[in-house]
Amino acid sequence: MSLGESETLELKKSTSELKEAVISIAAILNKHGKGRLCYGVRNDGAIVGQQVSDATLRDVSRAVGDHVEPRICPAVTVRESPERFCGCTP
Repeated sequence: MSLGESETLELKKSTSELKEAVISIAAILNKHGKGRLCYGVRNDGAIVGQQVSDATLRDVSRAVGDHVEPRICPAVTVRESPERFCGCTP
């Protein structure tokens, strides 16, 4: 499985890019009113995965909720990719 960035989808390799991700999602929401932000995916769409804890989910939700105006309440979910965990390549 491989994803590609678009005007409503932003891809980030890890949550270390949280600041850049918040800026990107704000721009997407300003233009389209909805969008998605995915971590654990390189810009070329290759899934690299990321370890996710409850604290990580709270940090992402808080960063988006606190820095996007008008305020939103983001839905943060974790998805597992079979390709990532079984060693298959996209």
